[in-house]
Amino acid sequence: MPYTLKNLFGFPLDVATASGPAILPANGELSGVELGALDAEIMRQSPYIEMTEDGDVKKPAVHQTPDEDQMTKLRADYLEVVGKRAYHGWSAEELQAKIDEKLAE
Repeated sequence: MPYTLKNLFGFPLDVATASGPAILPANGELSGVELGALDAEIMRQSPYIEMTEDGDVKKPAVHQTPDEDQMTKLRADYLEVVGKRAYHGWSAEELQAKIDEKLAE
């Protein structure tokens, strides 16, 4: 069954198709792609790809843990307070401390 794959992120992705490997361009699309059952399921589960099959958009559900939700909120708060994106290596405690420090100024 042919699919249309849309890359949702700004980097190219390798895709294993029935006719051999293909590159999905950064923020681009591949149309008429034939995928095996396993590869189609992998594409459905990928947060990086929007997959269209017979006109239906299949977006994987994104399930965040409470820790991820907290980090997402803290990063958004940091961006709002400081005006720039938070370093991805900071823990929740470090991020909260930096936000509190900036608000105390």
